Amino acid sequence: MNKIPTQIVSLNCPVCGTPIQSEVYSLIDVGLEPELKGHLLRGNINTAHCPKCGGEGLVAVPILYHDPEHELLLAYLPPEMQLQDDERQRIIGDLTNLILSYLPPEQRKGYLLMPKILLSYQSLLERILEAEGITPEMMEAQQERMDLMQRLLQAMEDEQALAALVEEEDERLDFEFFATLGAYIEANRQDGLENTARRLEGLREKLLELSSYGRKFAAQMLAGTPDHPPLTREELLEELQAAESEEALGELVTWYRAGVDYGFFQMLTERMEAHEQAGEMEQAQRLGQLRENLLELTARLDEETRTALAQAAELLQQLLNSESPEDFIREHLEQFDDAFFIVLGANLQAAEEAGQQEAQQRLQELGNQILEIAQENLPPQVRLLRDLLSAESQEAIKEMLEEQEDWVDENLLALMQSLAQEVADKETADRLGRLAEWTKSWLEQRD
Repeated sequence: MNKIPTQIVSLNCPVCGTPIQSEVYSLIDVGLEPELKGHLLRGNINTAHCPKCGGEGLVAVPILYHDPEHELLLAYLPPEMQLQDDERQRIIGDLTNLILSYLPPEQRKGYLLMPKILLSYQSLLERILEAEGITPEMMEAQQERMDLMQRLLQAMEDEQALAALVEEEDERLDFEFFATLGAYIEANRQDGLENTARRLEGLREKLLELSSYGRKFAAQMLAGTPDHPPLTREELLEELQAAESEEALGELVTWYRAGVDYGFFQMLTERMEAHEQAGEMEQAQRLGQLRENLLELTARLDEETRTALAQAAELLQQLLNSESPEDFIREHLEQFDDAFFIVLGANLQAAEEAGQQEAQQRLQELGNQILEIAQENLPPQVRLLRDLLSAESQEAIKEMLEEQEDWVDENLLALMQSLAQEVADKETADRLGRLAEWTKSWLEQRD
């Protein structure tokens, strides 16, 4: 499939007057190039950069935006172009004809003849987001998170100012904020803005140490999150039917993928047919829709898993071939995820079964090295909590508290108490509870 053509426009920098050229899109069809939607929403399309003064801004060109999935056709006509009505109609007509030339006849629908005309760039972005189910309230909340992120970035150069700002905004540094920050890091990396991505990663590391939610999130990587209990097929079906959103359904399928098997679908189909025979068509239709959703989700999940495992296998091979494993690990640390350790475990088992002791030992050493380097990036209080959890006696715990007293405060105590209530593993929860009691007693004696 052909890529959407772009054009080169010439203009003068509005700041210093330097002549510059910029590549721009007048047609954005996310059915042909889905990645363009993300670039547009992040402000990385139709922008010009001046090499002399560093100025950057949006180039005022018409945009026809097409999203066939949502049957959405939007025409943005910059007001600064001061177009007459006949000029607007001609531009929209030419761009619409360009879309029609790409589409097969069966995809040429009536909405393509009635584009929604928008006179502001912001309204274009808002209409795109509305089609994705994002309400104005959600947009406002997201913008507030982005504004807070910018304030935090500006304060990074001054540790005291950053700590004060984190303390002031601690309640807003929640799951949604960290999810937004993570998505923004990945988006910048995909756009090739590696320096920005690394700066945001530096901010995230600081927030993991300074914010209440960040400390809790980092500690949960050590203590674990609440386990999903084993379910029978009947119980799993009830959970899936009760899922209140596509995200909740996807999470259940991801966790219980092994249970959504042939036998499960057979049971689901039998229940659907039983409702049909009983004349209970509404229940049958709900189960039929659930089956379609599950088939789509499992197919997508399996494909993502295959892709992730293939990428992990390639990463392991690169690590094995690297001249300096430590440098390679530090450079690619974020890529060593669950899929990588699944591949690593499979290779360890294969080496063991084949009696290849040297290969087995090297794989074990590399796995340990990855974990050791990853733990270097944990916040100091989380590292202390990790060491306290592995201490063999109360006396050893007391010594650690005394040696690391700078990090022993009410925040550490609150972290222990919170995790003790949330961790599903009873042994770990009990140990955290005892640690919290001893730490509280130690703090009272110290004060």
